[in-house]
Amino acid sequence: MAELASVQALVGELLSGGRAKANNVVKLLSILNSTKHEPSAKAAIQGLKQFFVAAGSDGQLAEGLPGAPVRPAKRQKLAGGAEGAAAAAAEDDPESRYRQWLGRQYAGLTEALLAIATSGASASAASNPAAATPAAAAAAEPGAGAAGPACAASASGGLAVVAAAAVMELVRVEAGPGVFSARLFGRLLGGMLAGRGVRGEVFSLLFAKHMGHADVRFYTLATVRALAARHAAAPEGAGREEEEEDEGPSSSAAAAAVAGALGSGASDPSAAAAARPASLPDLARNCLDCLLRCPDALDPDPRDWSSWCGATEFNMVSATADKNESARVRRRRKEAEAAAAAAGGQAAAAAAPAQPRAQWANAKTQKRLYGEAWMALLRLPLPSDALRRALVALPERLLPHLAAPQHLADLLTHCVGRGGLTGMLALNGLFILVTRHGLEYPQFYERLYSLLVPEAFSARSRSQFFRLADLFLSSTLVPAYTVAAFAKRFARLALTASPPGAMLAIAFVHNLIRRHPALGVMLHNPPGPGEAEAGAEGAGSGKWARRGVDVYDEAQPDPARSRAVESSLWELEALRSHYCPQVSAFVCVLDKDLTDRTKTAEVALDALLGAGAGAAGGAAAGGGSYAALVRGELGRRLKAAPVAFYPAGKAPVALFGPGGADAEDWGGWALQPEGAGAGGA
Repeated sequence: MAELASVQALVGELLSGGRAKANNVVKLLSILNSTKHEPSAKAAIQGLKQFFVAAGSDGQLAEGLPGAPVRPAKRQKLAGGAEGAAAAAAEDDPESRYRQWLGRQYAGLTEALLAIATSGASASAASNPAAATPAAAAAAEPGAGAAGPACAASASGGLAVVAAAAVMELVRVEAGPGVFSARLFGRLLGGMLAGRGVRGEVFSLLFAKHMGHADVRFYTLATVRALAARHAAAPEGAGREEEEEDEGPSSSAAAAAVAGALGSGASDPSAAAAARPASLPDLARNCLDCLLRCPDALDPDPRDWSSWCGATEFNMVSATADKNESARVRRRRKEAEAAAAAAGGQAAAAAAPAQPRAQWANAKTQKRLYGEAWMALLRLPLPSDALRRALVALPERLLPHLAAPQHLADLLTHCVGRGGLTGMLALNGLFILVTRHGLEYPQFYERLYSLLVPEAFSARSRSQFFRLADLFLSSTLVPAYTVAAFAKRFARLALTASPPGAMLAIAFVHNLIRRHPALGVMLHNPPGPGEAEAGAEGAGSGKWARRGVDVYDEAQPDPARSRAVESSLWELEALRSHYCPQVSAFVCVLDKDLTDRTKTAEVALDALLGAGAGAAGGAAAGGGSYAALVRGELGRRLKAAPVAFYPAGKAPVALFGPGGADAEDWGGWALQPEGAGAGGA
């Protein structure tokens, strides 16, 4: 409590006294770097944040930033204009010396805040002396301390959120009013993405409060693009989900990549050195989370955008021209600007100050950067879980916003070969490219046919898998011989699948035959008399080479060559004797005249996939699992119960021997006395 009261007293003096109490900054930084008491650390952060936000709003921090020009000294009469005397005068200027001192203290504060916000992703000089930045080393005055805060390694979620919020406040004022500090934001986000063990509350703060702003969105995309581009050429094997070693880069390299991508001047490769950098799979997951939370599109009118630095709200910035614009567009833009200047008057235009330009204020640049960030991420060796999340997001979040969606064809084709749900999700992306973007992919249904394997019925993701399969087979323009192969494949899989899987396969067969009435002949397609006689002689070349042999080639990978249309769905007749009564009853949905589309309807797959209650065809009530089948059977109303009936006076009183059951109850068995053995008839 005494330490907290001391911090609060120092903060009060600093905020009320201004420059007269500026030395309190050094004391508060010393307390922040040495204390392990979180309330004291929070109070110090809040006080220092308010002081430096006020200084940044007045333009006093811009001089101390990396790459900033040196502020000129006051004009003095110098004999002969000696340059050495001018430099000495600049050093003796009190205002310049104060700003330089303020810049050093500000550098120490940002180092401490980044270390806390990223929960150890930015190592302190105390744990890694080589990681101290030049700015932090220069700040090593009494109390300034380049060492990171003592509470950074064990910072709670609340303290990390306070530090991250303070950094975001400094981002909007560091370079002056209405200017977004890409340098500081890149270091914060780079440490969050490339660091290990970053608090989830810090990501939530970024996603919930800041991601909707146009400038934050732009520099988030730029940071993700820079990190992904740097690690796209990772060593072979890095990024596999089974590897847990530290394959990923240090956040120092990440900071350098971010600084180069954002064009923020000279980067500081050791500014965000990581004590425990994240592995490449974790980096890919973090980048994917950012892209999934990032708005996929902004309002068409940039005047409706919101910005964290406040530039759009107060009309303080104009859009930089898109670097990819054509010569024709550039000429029209310049003509429009000239016409606007002429309409506003040359005098007014000369009197008005030049409006700063920013890339993030250009709608075309925002759209292009969104696609580039996604493409850079997809070049990484994504782990399986991240790859599936990305494939799920592609149809709605990425493909509509890409200038050339066909560039994803190679990635999707490669993912199809992995099989399972990953292959089905990749097929969904290829389906959109084929139907909406003119991609030619003749092996589409061949790849879909290869994904229908027995393991699909027992996979955890079977619900999404079969929904996509139903979507791909919903078109009536697919050739009948191709659909026949799918119907035959589902019927064959139903023989060995579990009862819920068998009911699902029967539903697919029902829907396919209803969509393609020409397949109705497969429900009853025995060989003709002449073909049977020829088959008996072993020389037949008709539908069936010999009696009892199905011509359907299950091993043929091409559904068009499997000869399924020449076969019949005899498997459905076998399913009528299935051991599960609900399966045998569900086959009756195929007894209707499926060519009459007005009196029949498709079987709803939602109930069979466990997504809803209800019955499909009257027999699939609550299907989708064994538990659902048991509940349906127990809830079924019986019209008659089977009982054992015996005439009056003849009910058995024992199982064997005198008074036992009649001999006719044991047909085929001969009962003998004990010890004589028993024999079967």
